[in-house]
Amino acid sequence: MKKLGERNYQLISSGVSATGTFNPDECFFYFEESLYCGEVDEIDAFLKWMHKNGKVFGSGNYEEVFAEFKDATHNG
Repeated sequence: MKKLGERNYQLISSGVSATGTFNPDECFFYFEESLYCGEVDEIDAFLKWMHKNGKVFGSGNYEEVFAEFKDATHNG
């Protein structure tokens, strides 16, 4: 994946709204079955990275946070 995309942003946001956290152990199951097969592992890794690093996102910066994740995981 090069971008998170609006669809995935909306799915993740619904899980976060329901649980109040980006912690994938708590929110991922709310939307996991709605993800495309090729996206599940990367979005799970993205949420784990966000949780570990204390990151959050909103409608105005979700692609920037995803790009930061991609840079961080691509470079080590």
